[in-house]
Amino acid sequence: MLKRVLSMLFLSFGLVLNQSGFANEFQEGVHFQTLAKPVVTSGSEKVEVVELFWYGCPHCDSLDPALKVWVDRLPADVDFIQIPVVFGRSWEMHARMFWVAKNIELLETIHEPLFNAIHREGQLLQKVDDVVAFFERFGADPALVKRELDSFATESALRLTDARTRAYGIRGVPAFVVDGRHVTGIAQAGGEDQLFDLLDELIEKSR
Repeated sequence: MLKRVLSMLFLSFGLVLNQSGFANEFQEGVHFQTLAKPVVTSGSEKVEVVELFWYGCPHCDSLDPALKVWVDRLPADVDFIQIPVVFGRSWEMHARMFWVAKNIELLETIHEPLFNAIHREGQLLQKVDDVVAFFERFGADPALVKRELDSFATESALRLTDARTRAYGIRGVPAFVVDGRHVTGIAQAGGEDQLFDLLDELIEKSR
């Protein structure tokens, strides 16, 4: 009987150590920050994961393939959202392209090609004519693209995105926010592999 009790105690102690080790693998203030004032998420039923990025960012470009694999395996109770940020004049047109593509239901089609156009084809995509020509490659109506670039929906999305970015306190990309409160990035997490492990842990923490 005593052996059995001791065995159970050692097992329980080992379990506590394992759980503690898992929890301490990533540390708040080191690998991620927790916002003092959480930002309201788009819904309460799911855990929201937001990626803030820029199409012109080489780190966002190199991360994107692995990110897509990670997103594809996310469980049903996680909502993944991408937000293009604007930290400079050259960033704005790329953000407008994102919202135009989303509004005309072409985002999934042009997302990867847009990274490729900028980073592998050397396209700047800053002038309206170049942007329209890019969209035409994927069957978009040129007149519609021109209208959407300056539409009320696009302008509203840019304003809301700017407000959200400020609330997150983001100063570089790619950055990730889990549940409107936990903020991290590749360098902070310790690399790409660690980033996805950390995001998985923060999702579990937010459930």
